[in-house]
Amino acid sequence: MISKIKIVFPLLAVLLISFSSCKDDVVGAGSSVLESEDSIIVRADTFSLTSSLVRGGAVTATPDSFMLGELDSKYGHLHADLLTQLACPVGFRYPEGAVLDSVCLFLYYRYAQGDENTPLAINVYAMDRATFAYNEPLRSDTAIGVYCSLEDSTKMLDYPVVVTAKRYTDSTYYSSSNEYVPTITLRLNDHWAQKMFAADDYSSQEAFNQLFKGVYITSEFGGATLLSILDVNMGIYYHFPYERAGVETVIEEDMKGLYANHEVRQLNRYIWLDGDLQALEQNTDTNFIISPAHIYTQLTFPMAAMKEKMTGTLGSRRAYVNRAHLTLPVLNHYDGVASQRTRDDWAQPAQTMLLIRRSDLDRFFNENMMLSDSIAMYATLQSQTDDEDVTTYSYEFDLSTLLTEQLREDRFGSLNMLLVPVSVTTMTTSSSYTITDVRYNQSLTATEIYSAQHPIYKLELEVVYSGF
Repeated sequence: MISKIKIVFPLLAVLLISFSSCKDDVVGAGSSVLESEDSIIVRADTFSLTSSLVRGGAVTATPDSFMLGELDSKYGHLHADLLTQLACPVGFRYPEGAVLDSVCLFLYYRYAQGDENTPLAINVYAMDRATFAYNEPLRSDTAIGVYCSLEDSTKMLDYPVVVTAKRYTDSTYYSSSNEYVPTITLRLNDHWAQKMFAADDYSSQEAFNQLFKGVYITSEFGGATLLSILDVNMGIYYHFPYERAGVETVIEEDMKGLYANHEVRQLNRYIWLDGDLQALEQNTDTNFIISPAHIYTQLTFPMAAMKEKMTGTLGSRRAYVNRAHLTLPVLNHYDGVASQRTRDDWAQPAQTMLLIRRSDLDRFFNENMMLSDSIAMYATLQSQTDDEDVTTYSYEFDLSTLLTEQLREDRFGSLNMLLVPVSVTTMTTSSSYTITDVRYNQSLTATEIYSAQHPIYKLELEVVYSGF
C-alpha cells in the first residue's frame, strides 16, 4: 500500500506541471477556434437616473391594523380615525331573564408613535347613515359624512375618554402575539348600551347590520400621539337568574363579545395636511417617500440609452444584465431614544421599501399580486457602521432581472419606477420563509434620499452586462 502512494504522488506532480505549462496554449487555441461574432463579451457601463416627487393620492384601504390619533411632524400633519362593523354572533340568544349590566368598547394597541406622554381624547359615534357593502372598495380618504352624521344622538360615550399611551391603565393577553398589550376601555352611555342590548337579531350579519351599522372611532384633541390599534371589540355584560339543582336560584354573570374581525369590513381613514413639506420640496437635493400620505419618489431609468449603448457594444448578441445593483442612502434616520425624539424626528424611515413599475402600482395592490423581480421587489432598511463608529442606512435593490426583461421586450423609452413604503407579511418554516402579503404601509413614515440633482452624490446605476 505504501509503495503505491509513493508512485502516485510523483505521477500527479508530473501531470500538474504538464497541465500548467500548456494551459495558456490551450486557452489561446480555444479562442482562436471561435469566430469573433461568437465570442462572449462582458462590459460594464454607468447610467445616470433621474428622480422626482409623485403624489399618489388616496388608495383602496386593506388594513391589518389601524392608526388612531394625530401627529404633527415637519413633513405634515396626520389625523387618523377608523370605522368598523362588528361581527354578528350568528345564532346567539340571551338567556331567559337576562338583564343588562354594561357595554364596553375595547381598543388594543401595539405601540404609539410620537410623544407617548401627551394625552389623547377618544370619542365614539354610531354609524347611522350607511354601512359598508361587502364588496365595496373603501378609500382611505372617504368622507365621514357618508356613513355618520355626527349628531349628538350618535355619540356612544358620555364624554370623550382621555388616555396617555405611556401610562395605560390596563393590559390584555393577546394569544396571537403571545404578549400582553395595552388596552383602552370605553364604557358606552346608557342610551347606547340599551340599544346594543336590544339589537339582538343575530340571525345573519346582514340582519344585524340593519340594527347596528358600525362604529366610528376618532380623536378630538392631542396632536402628538398616534396609536397603532391591533384589535377592536365590544363586550356586552349581563346577568340572568339560574336555577341550580332545581332548588335555589342564583345569579349568573356573563359577557357576549362582538368583534371587528376578518368577517366584517373596516376602514382606516387618513387626513393629511402637508405642513412644511412644500418648503422642504424647495431643497431639490433631496427626495421624500412618506406614508400614509402616499407621497412617493419616482426613479426614471434611461432604457433607450441603455439599449443604444449595449447594441453598439454587443452587436447582434443576445444581451443579459448580469449585475445592476442600486443603493439608496437614507439621510434622516434618528438613532436616539424614542421618548427623546423631537417633532422633526418622529417620522422615521420605512423599514420596508417597495420598488415597483409605476404602470403596475394600482394593479399590484388591487389584485393582491405577489412580488416579482420583473415588476416589483422590496428591500429592508440596512445599517452599516464604519471604523469611526458612524452608522449609515440604505436600501439595496438588484435590478438585473427587471432590466434584462425590459431590454428584451424592446421597451426603448424610459422606465419609471416608484419607491413605496409597504408592510410585508411572511410565513416562516424551519428552513425558509414565504412572503404571503404586501400592503401599503399604514403607519407614519418619512424617508429622505438623495435626489438626482444633488451636486455631489450621483444617482447612478452601474450595469454589468454580457452578450453571446
